[in-house]
Amino acid sequence: MDKEILQPPRGMRDIIGKEAELHEYLRKKFQEVALLHGFKPIITPTVEFFKLFEEKSGEEIKKSMYVFKDKANRTIALRPEVTASVVRAYLRLLQSSPKPIYLYYVAQCFRYEEPQRGRYREFWQGGLEIFGDKSINADIAAAITASRYLDEIRVNHYYIVGNVALYRRIMDLFNIPQETQDHILHLIDKEQIDNAMDELRRINEKASEIIGELINTPLENLEEFIGKYKNVLEKYTDQLLSEIEKTREFINTMNKLGYKAIYKPTLVRGLAYYTGLIYEYKAGELTISIGGGGRYDGLTKIYGGPYEYSTGLALGIDRIALILSHKLRKFKLTNKEAIVIILNIPLLIGYNIQKRLIDIGIPAIVMKTNKIKKALSLANKKNYDYAIIIGEKEYTQSMITIKNLLSGKQYQVPINMLEKTIIEDILREE
Repeated sequence: MDKEILQPPRGMRDIIGKEAELHEYLRKKFQEVALLHGFKPIITPTVEFFKLFEEKSGEEIKKSMYVFKDKANRTIALRPEVTASVVRAYLRLLQSSPKPIYLYYVAQCFRYEEPQRGRYREFWQGGLEIFGDKSINADIAAAITASRYLDEIRVNHYYIVGNVALYRRIMDLFNIPQETQDHILHLIDKEQIDNAMDELRRINEKASEIIGELINTPLENLEEFIGKYKNVLEKYTDQLLSEIEKTREFINTMNKLGYKAIYKPTLVRGLAYYTGLIYEYKAGELTISIGGGGRYDGLTKIYGGPYEYSTGLALGIDRIALILSHKLRKFKLTNKEAIVIILNIPLLIGYNIQKRLIDIGIPAIVMKTNKIKKALSLANKKNYDYAIIIGEKEYTQSMITIKNLLSGKQYQVPINMLEKTIIEDILREE
């Protein structure tokens, strides 16, 4: 057999065993928490027209997209992120719905990037999007939902916060084109500050001076910064002060809710559609973020629709799984699991027992064998919590053997006591 065809393409992965269970658990838990916080599901295509992402995805993403021609010679792309798709679907199907609109998704994305720890070419995102709410409440609603999800899965995290509007309004004053703004912000996002300032200096010396100072101004001194340049910034003073206040309110609210939030002037993120408040989630030993989001007001207009206020975020499921991977053995991924071992009796008996276990929320499989030791050895290797054993003797006496494979405790009880015995054993452990 050709060994090459057994390997997935570079940057793609086969995920099996406990790691696959963890990924599935994380996706399901995200859906559960999003629903509890009022978000409704949206499912968009994996494949979209390239031009959907071409306009406002940002330099890095545009370079890393999977782009191809379909059989009708249309330029198609595998989605590199989901927000643009959600905006498209909103414009097509949801504009007339009562606002604000809360949406969530769990979806695969694709980027042709150099694979490294925590960065894959195929990856999963859990995202939240809110349309039709101008206030900071929408940003907090999305962020707190993601934080509560991270709390549920026991991932300690904190926020890095910035505001891209401060940079864009200053560059607007100096008539710097949007495409050039996107490039300058891309350089700042990559911490290539000197390169960004050199490029700005070639365009406008004063713009370079003001933005160079902004990069080094802490949040508590931003009003003083605005005052220093009030003659230059007069046109946008009110808007800049409003954005500063929103940023401060976001940070203060997160801190008071128990989540550390830190202002970082150079945080501008890599997506070109951000318009205001932005933030990233940091956690564990990963140097890269596990997610982030922010304001993208007016992205609807880019795609030909009316201007709409919008905000959202996405968490990287794969990166979160990487943080939790060392806990795989201890991590509670599912309910207690059981194996039903039947010895020389009809399969029907085993499947009736399986149904009763599933009815009380315990996943179970049925195994028919005549070698009990081998079956129990397999059950231990597969980390089952319980073995339910019934052979000819037990069957004729309407009895059943329940073995707790972790504690070693064993119970022989009437078959009608199956559920009660297991539930009591679980409660004793807790």
